[in-house]
Amino acid sequence: MNQEEIDILHRAIAREKASRKAAEKILELKSTELYEVNKKLEESHAELLSLYAKTNSQLQGVFENIVDAYVIMDLNGNILKMNDAAVNLLEFETTKDQANLMNLVDPSEIDKVAPKFKELMKTGTVTNFIIKIITEKGRYKLVHINASIIYENDVAVASQGIVRDITADREKTLMSELINDVAKSILGKLDLYAIAWEITRSIAEYLETYDCVIYVVDENKNTLEQIAAYGEKLNLKSEIDSKIEIPIGKGVVGTVAKTGVAEIINDTSVDSRYIVDDKRRLSEVTVPIISEGKVIGVIDSEHPERNYFTEKQLITLQNIASLVVLQLKSAMNLREKQKVENKNKLLIEKLAKSNDELQEYAHIVSHDLKSPLRSINALVNWIKEDNAENFDTSSLENFNLIELTLEKMESLITDILSYSSIDSDISESQKIDINTVINDVKQILFIPKHISIKVKNELPILNGERTKFQQLFQNLIGNAIKYNDKEKGLIEIDVSDEKSFYQFSIKDNGLGIEKKYHEKIFKIFHSFNKNKDSSGIGLSVVKKIVDLYQGEIWLESELNKGATFHFTIKKQHGTT
Repeated sequence: MNQEEIDILHRAIAREKASRKAAEKILELKSTELYEVNKKLEESHAELLSLYAKTNSQLQGVFENIVDAYVIMDLNGNILKMNDAAVNLLEFETTKDQANLMNLVDPSEIDKVAPKFKELMKTGTVTNFIIKIITEKGRYKLVHINASIIYENDVAVASQGIVRDITADREKTLMSELINDVAKSILGKLDLYAIAWEITRSIAEYLETYDCVIYVVDENKNTLEQIAAYGEKLNLKSEIDSKIEIPIGKGVVGTVAKTGVAEIINDTSVDSRYIVDDKRRLSEVTVPIISEGKVIGVIDSEHPERNYFTEKQLITLQNIASLVVLQLKSAMNLREKQKVENKNKLLIEKLAKSNDELQEYAHIVSHDLKSPLRSINALVNWIKEDNAENFDTSSLENFNLIELTLEKMESLITDILSYSSIDSDISESQKIDINTVINDVKQILFIPKHISIKVKNELPILNGERTKFQQLFQNLIGNAIKYNDKEKGLIEIDVSDEKSFYQFSIKDNGLGIEKKYHEKIFKIFHSFNKNKDSSGIGLSVVKKIVDLYQGEIWLESELNKGATFHFTIKKQHGTT
């Protein structure tokens, strides 16, 4: 091996050593970097484990302390996990209770569940789902649900949901809607039955029941009368089928009517007071309708399920009772008024018929009695004339008494006919000048020379019938003439204009009338003396005419000091 080869070999060995040192240096650097990365990775893992534990703890705290009810269930509805809020809402004992949520759904709303579950499985979420449930303790609640699916490896394994109790909110809304509905539906109505029907309809729809009845108190019978109903109590003609009357104090309804205190019966099967109407229902709510501290009616509703009605519903019905009481009371008063008016109308018709018959009878009797009286009078005169020389003084006086009695009987018959002829019909009225009436009466009556008649004021023009006003003044002035015993007799006629009537007075200075006769003389066949010319009917005729014109008549008088008859005539349209 020559020197050149040896030099080449040394150079190769030197390069190899340099390369090995460079590789070792790189390896040393990479190893250091790897160590550092590994160390950081270990530190990150530890931090991750710590963070996981911390996060899991936080999530558990959120689950347990969330305000709203939170429930996780499997796809069959079985509860897997729930928080305390869910326990309180659904009225379980603990979060560990086992239950299926499907069993809590109100049977009347079970058909709502299947469509929503399909939507949940298809889209993964369901929002704003509202449904009625029955809690573990049997209470009805309305809940709002937002739910979503829980996936594992893209496979649905469970669902979770937030549940809110909206019963109170819904109750407030329904109560407001009910009050508005009732107020609008009865506005302007006056008929008792129409008002009651609207109330029962609104209440039944609010309570979601098919039975609601309104009763009103019948004070005459001391019972409660059914006047309106809704639901199964109605027949095909929308009329109350087989109405019942409940005595005050009997049954739940009668008890509430007696005490004035509303009641909820959660199970009527154990309440001995319950009265079966069309059929038994297990829940009942009964509220009195009170006016001025007095029960005038009752609102009663029933439901086939136990524990159906709530205190909030009872309060709502009490608010409704307070809302409708004034209009209901007015309608009841109107009904009673109409009953009285109908009764009065029948009585008036009956009275009118009786008056017509009486008037006809009076005319017949007058004719039938006057004819024989006149015949008797004629016979007496013939006997007197034919036997004047044969009768002594005593016999002739007896014949004179017979003639006077016959005259009095004829006068009595005439007065009775006059009284019976005064009817209540003043429809054919006309304007009558009372000044002219007085002048006519002066021409008819015999006025002795020692008696003067003075009209103190201009007399008014009245609406009415001339004949009646003439009878009125003729009787009063005639009596003033007839019972005047003074040498200078004076009769004064006066009038004063009041707001709604005229007040007349006829004053004389005659015999006067004792106070004990002041009331009696206006009654038929009553006379304050035994004057042969008095039938006891004249002043009865006067009072009947005054009554006809809605007036009053009274007397001021003392014995031997004259008398003043006062009477009023109500102003009619056109009276001046």
